[in-house]
Parts: sequence; C-alpha cells; structure tokens
Amino acid sequence: MTTTFPTPPIAASSDELAERGWKMERWIDADGNERLIQVPLTPEEFLHPEEGYHLPSNTFHDRVSSNLKDMLRRRYSAQPDVGVFGDLLIQWGIEGLGNHCPDVFVVFGLRDREQQRESFPVLAEGVKPSLILEVVSPRYRKEDRQDKVWDYARAGVKEYIIFDHRWQRGVWIDEILGYRLKQGIYLPLTPDEEGLILSEQTGLRMGLQEGRVLLVDAQTGEKVPTAQEWEAIALQERQRADQERQRADQERERAERLAQRLQALGVDPDHDPNQMVKDP
Repeated sequence: MTTTFPTPPIAASSDELAERGWKMERWIDADGNERLIQVPLTPEEFLHPEEGYHLPSNTFHDRVSSNLKDMLRRRYSAQPDVGVFGDLLIQWGIEGLGNHCPDVFVVFGLRDREQQRESFPVLAEGVKPSLILEVVSPRYRKEDRQDKVWDYARAGVKEYIIFDHRWQRGVWIDEILGYRLKQGIYLPLTPDEEGLILSEQTGLRMGLQEGRVLLVDAQTGEKVPTAQEWEAIALQERQRADQERQRADQERERAERLAQRLQALGVDPDHDPNQMVKDP
C-alpha cells in the first residue's frame, strides 16, 4: 500500500505495535522519497485481516494459543482427516463476510491435512472449521468477545470458544466463554462447576486455571498434557527405564560374582543340589 502524508507520520512505539498489531505501508514524502513504515492496525483491520498483517501478541496470548494447537494436534495425530490450524487466514467465500485469522481452529473431514497452505479457502477446501478458539487481545476485547460472535455464527462455525485473561481491580481474572450454533444462531454455553466449558465437537472440557489452559477428556476425565507436561512425562519414563536397566545390570553382575565364587570352591553353579540322580 502506498500513502502520501503531508507531514511525516508519527512513529508508533514497539509496545503499541505489539498491542494493536501492524502492517507495512510505503510512505512517499513531499520530496518524492519513499520508505516503508509500520502502521498500527485499525479495529476493522484486526477483525478482518489480510495477507501480510501482523496481529497483536503478548506472552499470555502466545502461550495459550501454542498450547491449544499442540494439545489438539496430538489428540488428532492419528486422524489424518482432522486439521488443527492457527494464524491461518480463513477465506469464507460468503458475500459481505470478510476474512478472519483465528488463533486456533479445528476442521473435520479434510481431504489432505499435510498439504502446504498459505490460507484456508473454505470453498476450495470443501469444508469449514467446526470449532474456533480465540485468545482475547486486550486492545480488541470487543472484537473478540462480540463482533466475532456474529461473524462466526454467520459463517456456520458450530462452536466458538473464547479464552480471556484480564487485570481487574488488582487481580487477574480468568474467564472462558462459549457458543454453540443452533438453527443458525449462537447460544451461550454455561461453564460447569469447575469453570470449564464442554466442546461437543472435540469431546473436551476447556478452561483456564491461573492463566494456563486446561483441557479435560469429557469421557475419561483425563487431563490433556501440554507440551511441557508431555516432556516431563517422557523424561520420567526414560528415568524409569534407565533405573530398570540399572537394576537388571546389577542383578546380572551379582549372579556372575556368585557363580565365580562357587566355581572357585569347586561347585558347579549350574548344578541343582536338590535334583536326585537315580542309578541305572
């Protein structure tokens, strides 16, 4: 995009760019000199981004989004027709409905999960997301919590779940909101007694605890480990295997030392003294 400014544009700080997201624009000054500048996104550009837009990020947003993608991808790793994507531009192919770039979305019935994708054109894919997960961006709380509810319902997404973590009256508040499509309208989902919302599309109960994502299998009650927890589990398994090998080696060494002592005494270690030998 090329824009001519009568006066030099005010440079946005790195904090503002991270909070609002940004895009690159070419600025031509009055002397005809051209250079690229980072311009913060508007709320409309955040809601309906285009290729090349950089959406807002912070450590909480990145951690929760990454954990959600990793946990769901491992859950569906053995089902090649299920795709879990993040930060991939969805082109709905619906007149009047702009693109969206959800933090995480799940698609069932994919023809080729492993193909290289630069975007997700619904009409070409022949299938749309069944579940969208958004981690609220503080600068665009209204867009995530309200505007996208209308847009995703119009797009026909069966479930929309929102993770919100905000500072309020001196404390951090964790909140999860959910919607399920019924006859073309999103109906709100009520969290259970543990503060979790059931996603029927995945069979998982979802929530936040102390700023960390929590996924629980609704049938088994088992918690879905994060990548860090999987690494800890794998480390424990390796340590247990090492301990078992060490114990086996120690037992073998003790047996070998005993056999050597018996042989030194003239005793056959393979002879069973309890075995009776009958005369012919």
